[in-house]
Formats: sequence, structure tokens, C-alpha cells
Amino acid sequence: MRARLFFGWIAAGFLAVTLSLGPGAGARAASPAADLVLLGGTIITMDRQFSTAQAAAIQGGRFAAVGTNGQIQAYVGPSTRVVDLHGRTVVPGLIDSHLHAIRQGLTWDDELHWQTVPSLAEGLRMIRERAARTPPGTWIVVAGGWHESQFTENRKPTPRDLDAISSDHPIWVQYLYDEAMMNRAAMTAVGLTTETKDPFGGKVLKDASGQPTGVVTGFGGINAFYFKIPRPAPEDQVSGTRDWFRELNRLGMTGVGDVAGGGLIWPGDYRAVTALHDRGELTLRVHWYMQPNRPGGELDVIKRFVTEVRPGTGDAWLRPVGVGEQVLASSYDGDAFGPLPPQFSQKAIDDWRTAVRMIIESGWRFQAHATRNHSAEQLLPAIEEINREIPVQNRRLAFAHMEDVTPDTIRRIKALGGGITIQDRMVFSGDEIAQNWPPDIVQKAPPMKAMLAMGLPVGGGTDATRVAPYNPFVSLWWIVTGRTVAGHPIRAPQENLSRLQALRVYTLGSAWFNMDEDQVGSIEPGKDADLAVLSADYLTVPADRIKDLVSVLTIVGGRAVYGAGDYQALAR
Repeated sequence: MRARLFFGWIAAGFLAVTLSLGPGAGARAASPAADLVLLGGTIITMDRQFSTAQAAAIQGGRFAAVGTNGQIQAYVGPSTRVVDLHGRTVVPGLIDSHLHAIRQGLTWDDELHWQTVPSLAEGLRMIRERAARTPPGTWIVVAGGWHESQFTENRKPTPRDLDAISSDHPIWVQYLYDEAMMNRAAMTAVGLTTETKDPFGGKVLKDASGQPTGVVTGFGGINAFYFKIPRPAPEDQVSGTRDWFRELNRLGMTGVGDVAGGGLIWPGDYRAVTALHDRGELTLRVHWYMQPNRPGGELDVIKRFVTEVRPGTGDAWLRPVGVGEQVLASSYDGDAFGPLPPQFSQKAIDDWRTAVRMIIESGWRFQAHATRNHSAEQLLPAIEEINREIPVQNRRLAFAHMEDVTPDTIRRIKALGGGITIQDRMVFSGDEIAQNWPPDIVQKAPPMKAMLAMGLPVGGGTDATRVAPYNPFVSLWWIVTGRTVAGHPIRAPQENLSRLQALRVYTLGSAWFNMDEDQVGSIEPGKDADLAVLSADYLTVPADRIKDLVSVLTIVGGRAVYGAGDYQALAR
């Protein structure tokens, strides 16, 4: 007779997770009992053979066994929690190799998010509702992560739209790193007047009479005013980071390579994520880079970092991994989607050489922002020169973005033992690139198939939250289809990756850049138990539905950090 085990606190009203087992209620085999067993699913293991399984056993935060239902039933003991997957698909926990996660967490709860808003009218309604329930003087901020092509109106808001909502609340709406719109209350709050000069790397738009219009443009222009917006209180930054990480868990994320970002200052802005770690409340593995956000003074910051922080510090949940992505402001090419790639000055190249030497000699590594191949061509000689004195092949140096990278540059990066992290920025900016770059480059951008064919390590990611959606399934959809958010096919079909290739890039590929592919990135015995149970089958849903997938159960280190529906009680 088949026995059915019930787990959960039924008397307290929690859901019981049920599963049929073999002969004998609570029968034990010789295998040691597991803490948690998942049965009855399709587990995409991401091992070398791309094999699938039905079930997995987790013990002590690691996968103890992966196999058939019959094999894994042997790991069920009296205290084992058993989860019936009901045929659902399980994937290794997704890892974003290039995400501005720590920065976003500091303000997550205070900002509005337009990533999934279908119309400008809906976005403005969200601002109006926030104004109606907050005291006058409260800032209302939308800090990017949206594109006008997702709106039915196919346009951005104007300062006039924002003025019509409130004259008592400063309102800031950022569009990528291209521009930000403010109402008059925000202009007053940040001190924007006729006397305001253009900041470095940006522009203050003014009308014919010299009055500011409420629009600022450029990376430097946006940052010059965004960082005048008051930050949440320290404890609110902690709770915001916690909520933001759980949102990523909802999307199957279990780890990130955090690349700092404009305005994020080490070490002060890392206190919130450190507090969560010290309280044992992290639900996401965070491997972070230090970005020396001191234009002109970066070398001093790098020297302090490599002196005070030693390679190998941290743990599996929170660990520094290097310097970047903007090592120096002078050798940063921004979002260079125009027709002409940037040319760095000789001083910028000399400073880059000094910075790279300091990083390499100290035992650290870096991830460097390079939108264009021409930028990498200017930066690589210094690394190659240093490599002749201090081998860097074991440092896993990374270049980010590289949408138009050439085979020669791929070979040079591979020869240095490095790799490239790709992001779905073209889901927003693909149409702009299509207008500015040669068609043969556009149809391959970025040339992921060539990278993989040449054996180059490739990590998946988003570059969120300002210039692309943070949803990893949107990024996987883009890798597989090559389409923009407007539905336009930019990359040629033959240049898209298969679903399994894309998933490997987003799991083991990203783990390589965090130097922990031996611990995470696939579902195999001995590895940390990081996984996501999906709302639909990633391998068989129509391609355009990949972006709609979510996780119904996310597990990190054997612990359920997010659960929905039948699995909500597991992650309480």
C-alpha cells in the first residue's frame, strides 16, 4: 500500500506538501536522510551532458543526489521535507554577472518602477497616486529601467506632464542614462536655475530665454542632479535591499556579480548589504566589485581598496571580487551606441595602465566597461604588457557589454584568461544601434555564438536597473530571440543562442566570473543547492513567453527564499 507523507504545519493553517512514496509508510533505505527532497519534476541539471532528472535530494545546503524519483525516494526520512514538483521544470539558480544590485537596494522601496508598465498613462497614474498619499515635499522618483517603446503612446513624459501632477512634490523621471525629466518643484530642490552650468559629461537643456526646461541629459548630467535627491534612512536602506533581493528571488535569481555603479561609494554604501549578511538575512549571493567613483581621484581610492581589502575575503554569501566596472572615468566609453566609437586621450591610457598594474600587483582583478570594440582595443595593450611580467590568466579579467566585439579582440581576451559579460541592453537600445552601426555588425550584436565557438567564457546579465529590465527571463528571451521590447528582430536568427545555451550562459557562465562555478551554476551532487522551480517549462513554452516566466519556488543554499502558490509556506 502506498503511503502519503504530509509536511508543513497543518494545525497552524499552513499548506501541506504531499507526495506518494514507495512501500511502507516512511520507509528508509540505506541512503542518509535528506533535509529536503524534490520529486516529480523535470530538472535541467546544466551538467556537461545537459542531462535532465526527475528528483533531487538536499542535505546540509548542498545537493546530495540527483536522479529518478525511485532513486531519490531512498533519501526520505522521518524529518525530510518532501516537495511534489507536479511536473514543473527546475533550473539552477540564475546568476546575473553584471547587475547594479547594491545601488538599487538602497532606494528600492522609495522609488517607482516602470519595468512592466504598459502605457505612459499608467506610469503617470502611479506618480499621481504616490503624490496623493505622501506629504508635500516628498520626492517621487522613477530611476530608469523603462523605454518609451513599451508604452502604447510610444513617447516619454515631459516636464509639463509632471508639473500637471503636482507642484508640491519634487518629481524625477529618468530615461536610461540619456536624460531625466523634472517638474518645477524638483528643479527648485536641486538648485536648477538660469545660472546652472552644464556638468561634466552632461547638459542642462534651456529654452530660448535661458530658462532650464526641466530636462538634463548625459550620464554626467543625470548623476550631477540625481545624487542631490535625499537618500532613505540607513535602516530603510537595509529593508529596501531586503525587499529588492526578494524581488530578484521571485524571478529565480540566486546570485549576482554586482558592478557598483555611478554614485555608489565604498565602503559606506555597502553597509546595508553587509547588515543583511551579518543578520543572516541575505537571500541572494552577492559578489561585488568596488568602483572608485571619484573622477580624477580614482587611483587613490584603488590604492586604499587594494591595501585595506585582501583577495579571498568574504564568504559564499557576500564577497568582494575586484574593481570595476568603471575603473577610471577617463577611460569609460559610456553607452556608445552612436556611429563613432570614442577615442581616449593619452593621459587616460597612461592612467589606465597605472590602475591596472596596481590592481594586478595586489592580487585583485577587474571588470571593465567597454561598449565598443574600439574601446577594448585601446585598453588591452596595457593588460597584455603587464601580463608579460605578472601572468593574469588565473584572474578571470572581464570586459562588459562589447556589443560589436571582433574575433581578434575575442582571441586577445581569451589569451589573457578573461571573458565577456553580455547584457540585454539592446532590448531597449537595439533600434538605435540598428540606425547607427553597419548591418553586418548589428545582426550579430553581441556575437555570442562566435564567443562560445572560440571557447571564450561568457556570462549573462542585464546591466539593470537603469538601462535595461532587471528580469533575467527578459534577458534570456532576448538572447534566444534577438528582439527588442518593441518586438523588432535586431539580431539575425542564426546568431541567436539555443535555450540551453542561453541558460548555461546565465548559470555556469555567470558563475565563472564569480569564481565559484565549482560551487553553483548546475544541479549536481556536492554543489550548493541553488535552484528555481518555474511557472512553465522553459524548454517548450513559445519563445515569446520566455520573458513571462517567474519562479514559484526559489531555493538558495538549501533554504527556500521565495515561494508562491503551493510553495508559499516553504518560504515563510
